[in-house]
Formats: sequence, C-alpha cells, structure tokens
Amino acid sequence: MSFGLGDARKRPGIFDSFRAAMTPAELPPDDGKPLSPPKAVLAATAMAIFAGVLFLFSGAYSLLTVDEGLELQVAAYNAQAADCLLPPINGVGDQAVIPPDASEAIIAQGQACQKLLYQKVPQDAIDGARTQIIVVSLVYVVIGIAIATAGWFLRSGAGWSRLLLVGTIALSVIVTMVLQFSNILTLGATLLMVVAVMLCFIGKGAIYFARTKARRAG
Repeated sequence: MSFGLGDARKRPGIFDSFRAAMTPAELPPDDGKPLSPPKAVLAATAMAIFAGVLFLFSGAYSLLTVDEGLELQVAAYNAQAADCLLPPINGVGDQAVIPPDASEAIIAQGQACQKLLYQKVPQDAIDGARTQIIVVSLVYVVIGIAIATAGWFLRSGAGWSRLLLVGTIALSVIVTMVLQFSNILTLGATLLMVVAVMLCFIGKGAIYFARTKARRAG
C-alpha cells in the first residue's frame, strides 16, 4: 500500500459541485407525442396566478383606502405626540425628558416619545406618505398582473414566463427591503412564487420546459 501524494484523489471543489448541480439533466428521447404539462407545472401555474391575485388585491385595496388609512395613522400619531407634550415627558424627539426616578411605564413612554419627529404631523409629510403609498400600490398592481400573466403561460412551457416570475420575485423583495412596505398577503404571495419557480426549474418541470424549447427550436 502506498501513501504517496501521487495516489491521492483530487476532491471536487465547491464550484465543481455547484456547476454539477446547475447542469441541466440530459433529456430523454423524444417520443413525438403531444406535450402535456406535468402536475408540477400545473401546480406552479395555480400558485403563480393566485400569487398575482394577492398582489393585485393588495395594491388595489391600498389605492382605494389610502386617504382613510393615512387619516387613522395621522390621528394616532398626533394623539401619541399630544400625550408626550404633557408632564413628565414634556416633549418629543430630543426634547423628551425621562425623569431619573420614573417608573417603568414612564420610561417606556419616554423612549417612545424620543423616537417621534413631530409634535404634529405636518402636511408635507402627509403628502409625501400618500405619494409613496400610491407609487408602491401601483407597483404591486403591475407586479400582480405580471405574475398572473406569467402563471397563465407556464402551462404552455413558455421559457420567458419562468424568467418573468424570477424578475417579479426580485422586484417584490426590493420593494419590501428598500421601502419597508409589505403585508401578510404580499409575503405569502412571494413565498408561493418561490415555490412555483422551483417547481419549474427542477425535476419534471425542468424537463417539460426543456422539451418544449427543443421542439420549438426544431
């Protein structure tokens, strides 16, 4: 038995493993029969369309209730700020003072008051918030339409529909992270999209799209 370096087998690196995992599986021979979407693609279609409806509903609802929602938020903020102006806090932001011998409740209130920016929400801040909500809501409506459209064409094996789903996932994540704008509906819809994309890129779903592409190219 030899322990020489020349006998050692080279272990595959992390990039080799990643490359092997991303290499498409070889297509089985084409039997020439009409192509039917597998259950995975049908499930992805249903999930994508449902996710699109959720985004569309979320965006449309925000547009229709933007003024009502802002009024409630502004009223709640102004009420909290008014309480902060009373003793013993006597202010908001840097002017909010927490007494040294304050109780835990007063300390919690004082810390909340120190985070406030205004004694009363100014109109320009309200207008800016309204504009942001409208823009994000319109983006959600567009995302919803794009997702539903992509989902409808998944069952026909359209390669662009998978890419469109990936793009809408990225866009929804950017909106959530940058604008801090999301709700339970859009988060659930994003999760559905992720599962739908996975079903279309692995297993029978991937083979269906690859076979469809091959036939159209031929």
